[in-house]
Amino acid sequence: MSDSVGQYLNEIGAVALLNAQEERELSQIIEKGFEARARKDDGEKSRELDRAIRRAAAAKDRFIRANLRLVVSVARRYPLPPGMELLDLIQEGNLGLEHAVDKFDWRKGFKFSTYATFWIRQAIGRALDQKASLVRLPGDRSASLRAALRAVSGDGDELDDEHARLHRLTTPTSLDRTIGDDDSNELVDLLPDSNPGPEVEVMAKAEEEMVTGLLDILDPRAKHAVEQRFG
Repeated sequence: MSDSVGQYLNEIGAVALLNAQEERELSQIIEKGFEARARKDDGEKSRELDRAIRRAAAAKDRFIRANLRLVVSVARRYPLPPGMELLDLIQEGNLGLEHAVDKFDWRKGFKFSTYATFWIRQAIGRALDQKASLVRLPGDRSASLRAALRAVSGDGDELDDEHARLHRLTTPTSLDRTIGDDDSNELVDLLPDSNPGPEVEVMAKAEEEMVTGLLDILDPRAKHAVEQRFG
């Protein structure tokens, strides 16, 4: 575990958890804040509305901070693709947690942790699809692949044939990987050379000299106008 992750866990570990009653009370305050914001957007003005909005912001902040450990617990279950760190998944999961706090209906009697876990997984899943995949899979295929990877603890070699193919499609590979029967070539050898060849450089030099020659036959005023227009 990296120092940054350890420091983050220490910070959020110091925040007290909420009981069910506290969750309901905070949700009610947040709901009143939404109502106050809507009334204010409609042109109504009062100190009471401002106080309700401030109280809602504070309640939302407390609600989120008290559940940051839940995000870490969910994020740790996902295999990390190349180029992503645990903190990246945690940050995406925190967005899902914030959405859950906004949408939580305290009247239905659901456990907040169960409700929030759904939105945290949704946020992390989208991040993995968008940032870690070279190929974009349909949402149902992506969800199926993530579930299969969790079932085998992230070991792609243990996947069934269908999920193994999807995993290969969405997993970056090193350009240094050897290819061919005799492993004599590398994948990077198949990429087109982005550097211009000598014939291209010669043609570019000839064109530059031709343009310079044409400019030299113009009178100074016309030459200046062309240079200002085209550089």
